Amino acid sequence: MTDDRADDLVTRLADLYRRTTMVGWDFTVLNGATTSDELPWDFEADCLAAMRRALHGTVVDLGTGGGERLSTLLDQLPARSGATVVATEGWAPNEPVARERLAPYGVPVLAYDAEAGPRMPFADGSVDVLMARHEAYDAVEVARVLAPGGVFLTQQVDGRDAFELRDGFGAESLYPHVRLDRARPDLERAGLTVDVADEWRGRLRFADVEAVVTYLALTPWTVPGFDVATHAERLVALHRSGPVDVTQARFRCTARKP
Repeated sequence: MTDDRADDLVTRLADLYRRTTMVGWDFTVLNGATTSDELPWDFEADCLAAMRRALHGTVVDLGTGGGERLSTLLDQLPARSGATVVATEGWAPNEPVARERLAPYGVPVLAYDAEAGPRMPFADGSVDVLMARHEAYDAVEVARVLAPGGVFLTQQVDGRDAFELRDGFGAESLYPHVRLDRARPDLERAGLTVDVADEWRGRLRFADVEAVVTYLALTPWTVPGFDVATHAERLVALHRSGPVDVTQARFRCTARKP
């Protein structure tokens, strides 16, 4: 690649990065540009089963994003469900998106971010099902708000996820502590019984460097400090090498309050 062509590539990537923003929790812009291994479990099915068992209880979805997954779950509940469903969201731009999507279901969206302030806006022992998919939580708070017999379900992105991107761009993980070997004992110390604890590694393939840049624009926490101009040389090298493979890392826990 000549210097002129490399400069053109970097200019295009910079424009792509600038124009790409997350709305809700929507990765459809990457459809066809990425392929990934399948998780060996179905977290959504686990959540739906728990919601069905709490037809007259209180269900909370922490970090609902734009309400996409919660609305899909609610569509699968029986019409006779008498559950009280509440969502929280900690990123201000997502709040109006979630409220608009969840309004037809009568689901309020409360502002809450566990990383900004750990106390949840729920009374002690008031929640029957608490869900946190790729959302931070405080184990002590989880135990406080769960009712006796209540269940907490979480799927998390391990802090080592996509470490190849951080290594290549010279960055450090913002969440090295997010790991199953820390999450499980934290929940147990909070007084919960952990019934399920699994972790998984798989491959995520980006078709080209444009897909990588799009992904980093959607998830800026993946490579803190990423900048197209600063990392131009590395981006040109990735363009020349073809598809980019990274390691996906996930874990899940299901815990209940005795």
